[in-house]
Amino acid sequence: MDKALLQPEIQREERIILKKTLRSGTTNFVKELKKLSCMAAPMVTVSVSQYLLQVISLMMVGHIGELALSGVAIATSFTNVTGFSLLFGFAGAL
Repeated sequence: MDKALLQPEIQREERIILKKTLRSGTTNFVKELKKLSCMAAPMVTVSVSQYLLQVISLMMVGHIGELALSGVAIATSFTNVTGFSLLFGFAGAL
């Protein structure tokens, strides 16, 4: 019972193998992350651009007056809820 089950040399070799495995796993993870980000970057850009289009429209109309700003804000909200959400829901159902 006083004796170790594994020899120190075996434990040292296992540690070296484990370190090599972790390093190769990390490099594989980084490679996959780069590939994924290259594919996702255009989708993120399009989503941000669509959101900013509505924000910029509100900012431009805000210079006209308070009534025009409130009208465009209500119209944008209505369009988002009925139009885009409904279309995305139907597209997801397909």
